Amino acid sequence: MEMVYTIEFQKRGLPHSHICLFMHADYKLPTVEDIDPIISDGIPNIDDDLELYSLIKEFMIHGPCGAEILNCPCMVDRKCSKNFPKQFCNHTSVDSNGFPLYRRRNDEHLVENSGVQLDNRNVVPYNKYLLKSYHGYINVELSKKGSSIKYLFK
Repeated sequence: MEMVYTIEFQKRGLPHSHICLFMHADYKLPTVEDIDPIISDGIPNIDDDLELYSLIKEFMIHGPCGAEILNCPCMVDRKCSKNFPKQFCNHTSVDSNGFPLYRRRNDEHLVENSGVQLDNRNVVPYNKYLLKSYHGYINVELSKKGSSIKYLFK
């Protein structure tokens, strides 16, 4: 495995990192079925995993934003610049540009944020192990494109 990363300091002086891991060909995720166990984007049942539910609620929910809340920092031209909420989808797939479309089930698991009920369409992709280990915002995405490295040096 090879790694490239950048560390930047955000507005309040807190460090922020972008990390790109390059996996050996034997360990790359070859199919969409291999993605789901590693990258999650759903709200678990609170009774099944209270710790994970609480961490997702605290760190991994985008919003609320949208037409009703235009003053959110992510809103540009009356749309969320991060493309939230995403669409419900029963199966993970990869689009024609190589970007993953993660499974987002309509399972009616909800969290409340700022008085608004939010579902799986507002969950930022995460890895359960990393989220439970670091207790912070850790967006985990799959990229099959070499151009992803440009994002690190924007």
